[in-house]
Amino acid sequence: VQAQTLPQMHHPGFEAVVLSGMAFADAVQQAFAGNAETFGLVGLGWHVEFGSDVFEGVEGRESVLEGARMLSRTQRWHWGSCTKALSTTVVASLVDAGFFSSGWDTTLGDILPALSKDAADHNFAKVTLRHLAAHRSGICVDLAPEVEERLRVKVAASGMSFAEQRAAFARELAMSTLGCKPGEGFGYSNAGFALLSAAAEVAAKKPWEELVIERLVMPLGMTSFGFGVPPRDVASGGALGHNEDGEVDETEDLPWHHASFSVHSTFHDWALFARMHLRALRGDSSALKVVGVGASSAALLHTPVSPAFLGEMSRGPEKPMSMAMGWQCLWEEPSDGEHWLAERTGILYHFGTNFRFNAGMYLCAEPPLLMLVASNSGSSLAKLAGRLALEAVIGAGKVDE
Repeated sequence: VQAQTLPQMHHPGFEAVVLSGMAFADAVQQAFAGNAETFGLVGLGWHVEFGSDVFEGVEGRESVLEGARMLSRTQRWHWGSCTKALSTTVVASLVDAGFFSSGWDTTLGDILPALSKDAADHNFAKVTLRHLAAHRSGICVDLAPEVEERLRVKVAASGMSFAEQRAAFARELAMSTLGCKPGEGFGYSNAGFALLSAAAEVAAKKPWEELVIERLVMPLGMTSFGFGVPPRDVASGGALGHNEDGEVDETEDLPWHHASFSVHSTFHDWALFARMHLRALRGDSSALKVVGVGASSAALLHTPVSPAFLGEMSRGPEKPMSMAMGWQCLWEEPSDGEHWLAERTGILYHFGTNFRFNAGMYLCAEPPLLMLVASNSGSSLAKLAGRLALEAVIGAGKVDE
């Protein structure tokens, strides 16, 4: 089927490619371009796959600066915390390749014995890969902003490699007391994923960035992938991030967060990753074999474990929305006081931000639906706009079905 480029309709910055399904395309356009306009976003991009139909578009500009260009469909987008699903996939490939003595139950005491011995909390050594990947390690908070800033200044002056910087971050983190015993509570934690990547590179004896490239990016054929905020230059352009107040913010992500919320790519390459997981969600047990992940680990990645008991809440601001390993599974947030248990829903999703970009990824098994949304607005309104757009397309898909 030949791709078509829609004419510029109500929005001068709107551009979309439709492979088929014009009626559904109208709903997609209104959902994303309409919400971008309603919430005054600098820019928004989306990629939707509904059955065999593909819809992709952009709305808005690269920045608020005078003379800024319109966004391009080849824009590289920041994944935010959708990165976590990628990171757990890489760790799963290492587990299945035998890099960890006890698989997912390998402890930090096994991998990082010296660090665990000197930790402020003796339970630190009992934290497993499984705990870290599912936000049940007891590491319920990130480093205090002043501590992280002090560490940033220190490593910037030292010339440390990324791996050395992650090790320094892990040492700082080990000086904190756990919020609960490992495995006994939920606490969403970017710091936990930084520690997960530090443990992985010690076990595999390679920097995290090399592991991601070798074990996932290259097998999937992703050509636009990178770490940190999306690149930008005068010739090819590219989106700039914007903070909560709508001002340009070119701050780079700190490298120890590469596994937590700090990668980028085009929608085309991001969809290669998402499509692989959608196949697994729909029952293809060999879907992740291309990246070295077997059926057992693939199922584990998608199995929600939090909340583990009725009434379990979060140690931190994020609720345990049927959290699996890098994915959430419960789309509709329960009312205050309502109790629920983690269970499979046929849905996987995640939202995330570095407060300069926003991103979201949504997969539904039946009817098969894949959605990616990203913005160069880091505001809370940008996240809301993305969520409302996804909800509108979900509704349109049910009507169409």
